[in-house]
Amino acid sequence: MSLTAAQVGSNAFREPAEGARGYNDVQVDAFLKEVADEMGRLEAENRDLAELCRLEAECAEAQERVERLRAELEKARSVDPSRLVEFAQQTADQHTAEANRVAADVLRRASTEAALLVSDAELRASTVVADARSVHAERIAGLVTKRRDALERIDALCREARERRESLISQLGDRLRGMDPKPANRSPR
Repeated sequence: MSLTAAQVGSNAFREPAEGARGYNDVQVDAFLKEVADEMGRLEAENRDLAELCRLEAECAEAQERVERLRAELEKARSVDPSRLVEFAQQTADQHTAEANRVAADVLRRASTEAALLVSDAELRASTVVADARSVHAERIAGLVTKRRDALERIDALCREARERRESLISQLGDRLRGMDPKPANRSPR
C-alpha cells in the first residue's frame, strides 16, 4: 500500500484511556508533520525527475531527428540534379512512413486508454447497479415487514373492536333486562 504525504499529515492518534500510558500527542503530531513535509518534498522531487526524464527523452528524439535531417540534407546536396525528383519522392515516402508509424502508435495508445476507460466505467456502473439492487432489496424487505406488522395491527384492532362491540351489546342487554318491560299500572280515577 502506498502512503501519501496527505495521508500521513491527516493521520491522528487517539489519546490513551485515563490512567493508561501512551504517546504524547503533541510529539506524535509534530513528527507526523515532519514526515508529511518530507514525503511532500520527495513526491515533488519524483514528479520533477519524471518530467526531466520525459524532457530528456524528447530532447534525444529531437536530436535524432536533427541528425537524420542533416544526413538527408547532405544527401540531397550530393544528388545529381537529374535525380532530384526521385530523391524528393524517396524523402517524402520516408516521412510518410514515419508519420504513419507515429499515427499508428498514437492510435494504439488511444485505443488502450479508451479500453481502460470503458472497463473502468463498466466496473463503476456494475458497482452502482449492485448497490442499487442491494438498497432496493433492503427496502422491499422493509416494506414486507411493515406490511406484515400493519396487517397484524389491523387484525388486533378488529378483534378489539369486536370485543368492545360484544361487550357493549352485553352491557346494554343487561341494562335493558334490568328495566321493567311493562309500564306500571296506574289505577284509573
